Amino acid sequence: MKHVSVIVKKNEKRMLPFIWVDDKENEVIVDVELVGEGASVTVVGLFLGTGNNTLGFNTKITHKAPRTKSLTILRGVFRDKSAFSNDGLVTIQKGAKGSDGYFTSKVLLFDDAKGKSVPSLEIDENELKAGHASTVGKPDEEQLFYLQSRGLSEKQAIELIVSGFFETMMVFLSNAEQKIMRKRLSRSGYVSYSTL
Repeated sequence: MKHVSVIVKKNEKRMLPFIWVDDKENEVIVDVELVGEGASVTVVGLFLGTGNNTLGFNTKITHKAPRTKSLTILRGVFRDKSAFSNDGLVTIQKGAKGSDGYFTSKVLLFDDAKGKSVPSLEIDENELKAGHASTVGKPDEEQLFYLQSRGLSEKQAIELIVSGFFETMMVFLSNAEQKIMRKRLSRSGYVSYSTL
């Protein structure tokens, strides 16, 4: 188990990227405290699981000071008999007026893969913004059919859907992290990047 604990101070901005492609570490806990006014954190998680690999990725973001901001964005693709579980908690404590906390998770499942994502909000203050969204499911069959009707094989159609699913998240990563992610995805055999 990996436990990441981060304290974000006044007017500090932090980016916490997590990339997991069939890694040995199968449980990650991320605990972030926004303790100073104007503190900001963005947590980005990109996950690809195959075989029998499993990942539990749980986040707890706590807003303790006024005008703090958090954004947690998770994207995962799980194939074969792999599995994913996530509990995402955003807490806005009394005294954290003007805070903004948002959690979103999207997980695509193929084959016999399993997944769950449970977002939660705990709010003890007024005058703030907070929200969450979560989807877990199979890819759109019409999308697959459409791509195959345009001459792509099923494998190519899946590669295109998966690469597009992850590519929208790359803007949150540095150029070096983008390159690492694309290489790791390409090595998995489920995503193809012709530019590498």
